[in-house]
Amino acid sequence: MTNDERLRFVPAQAYASVEDMRAAEIEDEIHALTTAMRVIAQAIDTRSKAVSRVSGLTIPQIVVMQAVATRGEVTTSLLSRHCHLSAGTVVSILDKLEERGFVERYRNAADRRIVHTRLTASGESALADAPTLLPPVALDGLARLSSGERRAIVSSFEAVAGLLRADGGVPG
Repeated sequence: MTNDERLRFVPAQAYASVEDMRAAEIEDEIHALTTAMRVIAQAIDTRSKAVSRVSGLTIPQIVVMQAVATRGEVTTSLLSRHCHLSAGTVVSILDKLEERGFVERYRNAADRRIVHTRLTASGESALADAPTLLPPVALDGLARLSSGERRAIVSSFEAVAGLLRADGGVPG
């Protein structure tokens, strides 16, 4: 038991009911979750600044470029769904990438309302030179885990993301 756990430990008989004990457990779990989320948010912010400093690209720009590279010539709505970003955010990102010559957009010949995006040679080069989105220490740590442990982490993160999306806190 850690010092933090000892400070919060309350004997079961101190609770008026099982419901009170459960409420206290939930409160402790929420505290632990929000603490972990703050640490993760700070790490993401730090990594985002480092990635931007090295590559001149933001993490969302790299995510969109990776999706275009993986999916080929894609529509904005497909990018939005694939990257879990709003269509407006994707359009804004594509505008900036297009200004820099990293992507080009063109209208579908059969239906002019549909706009496709593809990477340019310059975009492919910038993406190839971009650092990994996770810091090397995190990649090394993940590589040391078993496949089952990695799947459990992914599953937990997806569950938290789903909880946030259910409340409208994260674009779906």
